Amino acid sequence: MRKEDSRYYEEVVASKRMFGGKIFDVDVQQVILPNGIPDIREIVQHHGAVGIIPFVDDKMIFVRQWRAPMAQETLEIPAGKIDEDEGNDLKEVALREMNEELGLTTDRLEKVTAFYASPGYSNEKITIFTARNLTEVENKRPLDSDEFLNVERLTLPEAEKYIEDGSICDAKTIFAITYWKLLLAKGE
Repeated sequence: MRKEDSRYYEEVVASKRMFGGKIFDVDVQQVILPNGIPDIREIVQHHGAVGIIPFVDDKMIFVRQWRAPMAQETLEIPAGKIDEDEGNDLKEVALREMNEELGLTTDRLEKVTAFYASPGYSNEKITIFTARNLTEVENKRPLDSDEFLNVERLTLPEAEKYIEDGSICDAKTIFAITYWKLLLAKGE
């Protein structure tokens, strides 16, 4: 459906960049609502990200790291932002992240889905891949200078316990574990 054909379409009449950062930008938009009333939207503009569900035997690989916005340590699937200068080959981005964070690569990388992380205020789209048949890379890329993490391999019951205690608390990782349960239920 074209946006102009939607009965919920909001016409953007002005937009101003309020912040330009290395991870995201923030724009303030003046819009006209469907009922004709003007309003303001604060939009986080993000280049998007990839997340990888890496399987090894009966385990999934996670990374443990500190997350400043929540002021806590988390366990997450390996993931990373799409750099502005990277093309549209999201598999290459996923392979880069696997190399950096895990020191692993694969010849079996398959797209599962893509979703918007918080569509109420951000256009960040996360594309999720599964990775199987993992092998060590010959030339490991260094972690980003602000990245400190530990790699952990967990069984499904272990991952579920980390959801219960709040160590696994982000949507992409909870999705990955739910997807893992679905695969197991289907016998895959």
